[in-house]
Amino acid sequence: MPKTQSDKIAHPIAVVGMGCHYPGAKQLSELWENILARRCQFRQFPDQRLPLSEYYDPDPATPDKTYGTRGAFIDGFQFDWINRRVPKKTVDGTDIVHWLALEVADKAIEDAGYRRDTIPTQKTGVILGNSLTGEHTRSNVMRLRWPYVRRALRAAAEVKGLSGTIVEELLETMEKFYKSVFPPITEDSLAGGLSNTIAGRICNFFNFDGGGYTVDGACSSSLIAVVTAANALSNGDLDMALAGGIDISLDTFELIGFAKTGALTAQDMRVYDRRASGFVPGEGCGFVVLKRLEDARKAGDFVYAILKGWGISSDGKGGITAPSKFGQSKALLRAYQKAGYSPHTLHFIEGHGTGTPVGDRTELEGIALAMAAEGEIAPRSCGVTSFKSLVGHTKAAAGIGGLIKAVMAVNQRIVPPTVGCQEPNSIFETHALPLYPILQGEIHQPTTILKAGVSAMGFGGINTHVTLISGDAASPRLKPSLDQRSLLVSNQDSEIFVFGANSLAQLLESLQIFSEQAKGMSLADMVDLAAQNAQKLAPQTPIRAAIVAENPRELLERLEHLINILHSQPPAAGETYVSQRKDIWLAHQVQRSRIAFLFPGQGSQKLNMARTLVERYAWARELVQQADLWLIESGFEPISPLIYRPLDRAVNQQQVEQWFKALTDVAPQAICLTSLLWKHYLKRLGLEPVALGGHSLGELTAFEAAGAYDEKTLLCFAAMRGKAMTVKGDSIGTMASLACSDATAQKLLQGISGYVTVANINSPQQTVISGEKTSVAAVCDLALAQEIQVRQLPVANAFHSQMVATAAEYLRQEAPIPEILAQVSLPLFTSVNGQIINSGLNLKEHFADQIVAQVNFVSLVENLKNKCDLIVEVGTGKVLSGLVGAIVTSPLCFPLESKPGIARDLNTFLAAYFVQGGEVNWQALYEQRLVRPFIPAAERLFVDNPCERSFPVSLEEIESSSSFSWGEIQQSSPNLALAHSSNFSQPESFVADDELTTVLANYLLERGSFLSELISADIQSLPFVNTHNP
Repeated sequence: MPKTQSDKIAHPIAVVGMGCHYPGAKQLSELWENILARRCQFRQFPDQRLPLSEYYDPDPATPDKTYGTRGAFIDGFQFDWINRRVPKKTVDGTDIVHWLALEVADKAIEDAGYRRDTIPTQKTGVILGNSLTGEHTRSNVMRLRWPYVRRALRAAAEVKGLSGTIVEELLETMEKFYKSVFPPITEDSLAGGLSNTIAGRICNFFNFDGGGYTVDGACSSSLIAVVTAANALSNGDLDMALAGGIDISLDTFELIGFAKTGALTAQDMRVYDRRASGFVPGEGCGFVVLKRLEDARKAGDFVYAILKGWGISSDGKGGITAPSKFGQSKALLRAYQKAGYSPHTLHFIEGHGTGTPVGDRTELEGIALAMAAEGEIAPRSCGVTSFKSLVGHTKAAAGIGGLIKAVMAVNQRIVPPTVGCQEPNSIFETHALPLYPILQGEIHQPTTILKAGVSAMGFGGINTHVTLISGDAASPRLKPSLDQRSLLVSNQDSEIFVFGANSLAQLLESLQIFSEQAKGMSLADMVDLAAQNAQKLAPQTPIRAAIVAENPRELLERLEHLINILHSQPPAAGETYVSQRKDIWLAHQVQRSRIAFLFPGQGSQKLNMARTLVERYAWARELVQQADLWLIESGFEPISPLIYRPLDRAVNQQQVEQWFKALTDVAPQAICLTSLLWKHYLKRLGLEPVALGGHSLGELTAFEAAGAYDEKTLLCFAAMRGKAMTVKGDSIGTMASLACSDATAQKLLQGISGYVTVANINSPQQTVISGEKTSVAAVCDLALAQEIQVRQLPVANAFHSQMVATAAEYLRQEAPIPEILAQVSLPLFTSVNGQIINSGLNLKEHFADQIVAQVNFVSLVENLKNKCDLIVEVGTGKVLSGLVGAIVTSPLCFPLESKPGIARDLNTFLAAYFVQGGEVNWQALYEQRLVRPFIPAAERLFVDNPCERSFPVSLEEIESSSSFSWGEIQQSSPNLALAHSSNFSQPESFVADDELTTVLANYLLERGSFLSELISADIQSLPFVNTHNP
């Protein structure tokens, strides 16, 4: 990397401790699990924060309104003022950001291995990123604007012709109600409403003498705090630093302000996606404890990561709120000049990633510019991810959140995924070729040294970047509750919610209760509520319902629809209601749950098919590993590397097509393996078939499922069959699908020169032809001329034709299968003529003939329908489901995975199976997924805004609310119950007797509440309080 005289190599800085409180995560381990499992914390604004009934309007141009409806909110924070020995009135008069920052700083210090009484205080400082303190401050100062409100009310009364006593009485009463939600202004209010005193309060609490102050760089504030701390450590001004950020500002000032800039999204937050439309706002707090690396090593500190370089830049001329790729690239270049290594060596960048179209594009272009300045770099070599995609834009706390995420990632040796990017921005294909959005995540070896960058940009054109590398071995404190591979695929596109009852009335009641519970839930809560609901489900209930939903909004809408059906048109006994999209199911005493397994054949292969099963479950990984070994033993190449590809790192569509071509070459064994994986999974869910069938190649798997041979035989047979049917050179044939009947296809074939035949009668509207390439092409041209749709099939030869007759004869002699079918465990239908297979069949003759024989899938389905109530396509794709639907109206056929990674298909099938009387092992459905106890939004303790607090019901309540209440103390600290029982209660009045002077009596009357708080707090520090042994 080129250097100049002015370049300076930064003093390496060790991250030795961290603490956080972000939406959905009060602890580091929770946050790390959320990152891996992509638990998105977005929910509708709670009324105690911003009632949408008063502040929402879908029109962005409506004055004083926001079109955004969702945010990410912390909950469960209660400042322990008793044990912290802080007077209650000081707490009440101080913005909540002070106390949250103090608590999180304490967590970081504890994580670094220190306590309040052991942490070094000399040359230890606090640098905090924050903008405008917090929303409590902005709300509470409204108390002091009562004179303005009074003037406005008087002016309005005068315009309306009101005057005299009634107006004055109204003003007097209104003042009491108006001020009742705001704490009184005291000697604590000024310091409690300032931003800089947040850091000062932490220094005060821990007795730090190195300096404490706040920096404000808007959304880059907390990363600027880290850079400032790193510089202070590097030049010796500090020996230890707490650096971080806090932002509790989800009020009208910011939300309506952001709405007027168009920065909020009214849809989903899609970071780095071509459909990006803005961000969801969030809040939180994070801190890191930093030391010079050599000092940390001498002290024996655990080192999570090492900061190697940092850089800050400004955009210079331009818009105050418009980002600049040139300005941003300078911050990166300065960071890597200090670090001493090239950005080309990075594994990933934790980006600013706000989900705004201009912001995302500019950032990616800026990173690419910085990389280009270092020379050529391979395409798709560095991943980008965004903390905001999980918790929204936490503004002043965003940079530190991203840094904490990156620190945990390099420590655990995992490249972490981002959320919500389904259609990557086109910039990745043009001006940001070195980058790719991390969609899957990547686990590295424990000894790998990962390198990462972290960016944060702010209004005003301020840009910040930090780069870091792995420190010590992976910390056991961050070890998740599930293995990391499972966590990376825990997130799904939808969840299933199941209900059972003994009567329609009982079901209606339970749905109404459930609907109330679901209100205000977050995306992350979806799996928690679904799992809890399934766990509570009583078996064998006659009335059943199921809903499949992708998000809370869909769930609530479908619950409402289901409740309306029960009110207006409940199904009679034996009837089933199904919504048009098959996402709402309701059945009344229905017992139609017999399932047939239908296995797909050639052409259904897809990259990463069944990947979710393989990554989530150890049994699936073991089966894939065993399959590779079986194939290697039989002289074939392993197939797992050809099935499972990092699609997010594909350089272009051409590479994807190359990967798919390589998969097609081993499609038979890959398709059969995928079907085996899904078959095992269905059985683990408690689902057993009553009949079996397969389309062409799929028949091999159907025979295995019927007990004809074992899994090893199936896979090796499929590989041999595929190899025998594939030839090289000009003699290779092809296949095509025509959207017409068999009779129409036969007419098209008449007069065509060369060899072509009807290979598959798939449905009354679909016929497949097979033969020589030129002949098949001629038929396709003729079909298109008659406006018949045509599709070329991704196959290796002209199957089910005489062009594979040589392969048929080879398999007749060499197929590694038993000669005779000994027995069949279930009704088994062949796709040659649709008939049931009986024991005693010559297997080698059957499968040799099957290769060249025509497939009559229509006959198979017509015969199979009499044996079952539901059909499931056991594999990847939905071709067979579509064909079955074109042949018969009942039974329905369901895919399990129409596209790799789609969970909606499985959930829809399970919904149908369940409501029609099937029993599911619901516990198995949620195994190896991150599921936490569900807490309804109504039971969560969100931060409230004083302006949204309820008014007292009467003047008497207002007047009494100003006095100190022991009930308040007990609610905030249950430990005080002992003190209360010991008669340490607040005296309501004091009367001076002969031994008390008037001065003392007046003092106690004035300061009694304060002394009561002080004594109570002191009691908690005494040994007998905790030991109950005075």
